[in-house]
Amino acid sequence: MVAIISSSSSILVVVSIVLLIHASIISLTESFSMASLHRRSNFNTCFSSSSLHAITNPLRRRRRSSSSPTTKNKRQSKQPSLIQQITDITSYKHHVVDEPHNITVVRFYSHYCRSCRASEPHFFRLAQDFQSHNVNFVEVPLLPSTKVLHEALGVPSLPWTHIYHPDAGLVEERRVSKKFIEEVRGALRCYVYGECSLEDAPADCREVYGECAIDD
Repeated sequence: MVAIISSSSSILVVVSIVLLIHASIISLTESFSMASLHRRSNFNTCFSSSSLHAITNPLRRRRRSSSSPTTKNKRQSKQPSLIQQITDITSYKHHVVDEPHNITVVRFYSHYCRSCRASEPHFFRLAQDFQSHNVNFVEVPLLPSTKVLHEALGVPSLPWTHIYHPDAGLVEERRVSKKFIEEVRGALRCYVYGECSLEDAPADCREVYGECAIDD
């Protein structure tokens, strides 16, 4: 009888130990699950934030770059409205060669020419200075549609300028780079104001009259 009671007590002790171990395992499992869930939640939050940041940043950069004007548009925004762009032969004949009243200054240039870009603001300033003196300013860029025009007019280099007088036609052909812009200004003053410096005067009277007196 004593042996049976002792055996029963041992079984109860073993069962209690097993139940205790089982409860501990369940507690540890739940703790591990909660920790794993917490880490997963943090990971999802970080991932979603970083993903959103990575997705929206290129869009913002693209939006900023698309809204900012290019160098070419900046140059165009600085261009006075009085300077007319000509891109075909018909327009050149109409606005330049057949102009009946005003002196016309033509600038031949290329978008890819460094000297053309450097002299561009100086030509615009020239146009602004003469805008109230009945002088038309025209630009002819080097394009597939104007290449023949450049060649037909004998444009030797860029930038280059022609000055047309309504009564005499083409009267001046000059370089119009930054270094020579003041020479163009001086030549233009001759036709606008009727005054020339000694450098602008003809070197030989035969160039004007075709003959000279003995005293000359």
